[in-house]
Amino acid sequence: MRIVSGLVVAGLLMALPARAAEPAPAPQPASKYAKLFESVWSTTNKNFYDPHFLGHDWKAIGARYRARLGSVHTDEEFARLTGQMLDELGASHLYIVPPHSSAASGVGIGVQFRDFSGVSIVSDVDPLSDARAKGIKIGDRLLSPAKALRGAPGTMADVKLKTCTGAVRTLKVVREGAYWPPVHPGFAWHAVRVGPDRSIGYLRIDRFDDGAAPLIDQAMEELKDTDGLIIDVRENSGGNFSAARLISYFSGPSQIAIALFSRPYLEKLGHPVTAADVRAAPKVIGAYTTPQVFEAVSKNGGGAAFMTENLHDKEYTKPVVVLIGGDTGSAAEGFAAMMHRMTTAKLVGRETEGALLSSEHFDLSDGWQLVVPVSGLWAADGTDYRDRPTPPDINVTWKPGDLCSGRDPDIEKAKALLNLTTTQ
Repeated sequence: MRIVSGLVVAGLLMALPARAAEPAPAPQPASKYAKLFESVWSTTNKNFYDPHFLGHDWKAIGARYRARLGSVHTDEEFARLTGQMLDELGASHLYIVPPHSSAASGVGIGVQFRDFSGVSIVSDVDPLSDARAKGIKIGDRLLSPAKALRGAPGTMADVKLKTCTGAVRTLKVVREGAYWPPVHPGFAWHAVRVGPDRSIGYLRIDRFDDGAAPLIDQAMEELKDTDGLIIDVRENSGGNFSAARLISYFSGPSQIAIALFSRPYLEKLGHPVTAADVRAAPKVIGAYTTPQVFEAVSKNGGGAAFMTENLHDKEYTKPVVVLIGGDTGSAAEGFAAMMHRMTTAKLVGRETEGALLSSEHFDLSDGWQLVVPVSGLWAADGTDYRDRPTPPDINVTWKPGDLCSGRDPDIEKAKALLNLTTTQ
């Protein structure tokens, strides 16, 4: 149930050399930031899911950062100060969002990178971007500082790259917002016939958003006759509990998939969550949209155990491989963990991001927003899923040259596993 991660602040380069420099934002009255600070602190204090703040003294943290407010005169400085304060809790899905007009909400150049031991390699280029028009390609190695790519939309970034052929290019590329909001509906699937009587299905899911459940049903109906299935959530940033509908196709009889407990429920419980607490929680089936999930938690006193469904003859019984990686986040991590615990599927790739909590947006004054984790997540056996990366069953290592050559080592390993299994 992921919401877009924290923002990176960088210096801005102007789009046109002849354009006059824009004036720096006027310093704001200290009273403005003092009031906004109290909204950030109190909203977190009231809504953060763990009544013990994960072992931290939230009042003391607030006092330390409140004492530093005298040095805050701009939105950027305020975002930095409050971001540092929130980071002290060590929880995902907890961050400040500046107003849309703030320079802190800078964008990149419409390119995604993959890190190889500190080296950034282009892994995707948005088709509408200036970067694509300027000829930036998958496999290009970034030679200029990554932070310098971010800035205000429409301004120019100086980009230095080394191509797959070894040529070095220096470009001016327009900064453009891409990749968030994500592509919708975020589902793609097809089947490949690998023999006279065998086929492999491929299902890529980049978000588990509202409306995902019907797409899951459509995909599984069209892939039901395949002899093995690859589910790719390597680029899945999260979403909601609609992932449980997909898990139901592989998990057999209805069972507890995950429990969500918010602050009121945990305060009433009064002790660390156990397997018995999860079993005793109110049961919910079929909550596959964000409003349905929040409604279920709210009307059940702040907690609920979400169940898979018994799909009977629709269950997929052939081998399944789930592809995961460092960009698999939030609800997608929950999906991977539940597939590992509840089914016979194999996880292939690299460990997930480690950012699994249920969050909510809160509107503050002057266009500021605060994202706070309002529910924790527990497995049926009482395991706390909080920000715990899910490791693969089979780890796959990529090399920078794989992107240049167009290889996908994860897919290759998954196909090898399915071929081995389906020929027995």
